[in-house]
Amino acid sequence: MSSSSSVCSMKGCKKSVTCLCHHCQKNVCSKHFNEHQSQVNDELIPMADRLNELKMKIQTNEQTGPLAMLQIWRNKKYHEIDEEYNLRLENLKKNISKYNEQISETISNIKELIDEGDASIDQVKQIERKIETLTDEVNNFMSSESTITQRESNLLGTVINMGSIQYLVKAKIKCNAKDLYGLESTRALTGYNGLCPECGKAHVLFEKYRGFYALCNTLHARIHSENEKES
Repeated sequence: MSSSSSVCSMKGCKKSVTCLCHHCQKNVCSKHFNEHQSQVNDELIPMADRLNELKMKIQTNEQTGPLAMLQIWRNKKYHEIDEEYNLRLENLKKNISKYNEQISETISNIKELIDEGDASIDQVKQIERKIETLTDEVNNFMSSESTITQRESNLLGTVINMGSIQYLVKAKIKCNAKDLYGLESTRALTGYNGLCPECGKAHVLFEKYRGFYALCNTLHARIHSENEKES
């Protein structure tokens, strides 16, 4: 009679052991080994199905999924840029028109005095002061517009110091008609939940407990104040 160690471990099987099945860690005959091998293969099929489903999920479909959300975000940012550009363009044209009118009016006054041929010294001095005032205003206006545009573009991606903490200016957004910068501190701070104070949403991806938003004008004024202290 064969010993139990030389007989297949499967219940009711009297066949001789062929090998150790690493699937069940038992000594089995060739028939049960093949059955176990088939079971192992059957377990692989749903695994492959799961991976195929996962692969389908990450496909870059322009209608659904992450790419669609990215496209929505992109269009929103373009819309915000267009809105701000149109607003600045309108203000720029108004100021240019205002200065053009004042310059044309002054030129007309000079022409009138020349045609009359009896301009007084006071009238000449008055026009001279008007020209100096216009020159200063136009130069300040042109310089201010260039500085604002350059300053805002230069802030993005830079690290600024406020007190003893450094902040990375990660983004500029518009929410509820307000211009905001998204800033990330170099370390976690209490109360920094990364949510927009205007709508409560997370417009920018921040590290945990390190992100917050600040009004653009407020940040510009703060930086200007810090620079004046240093100088």
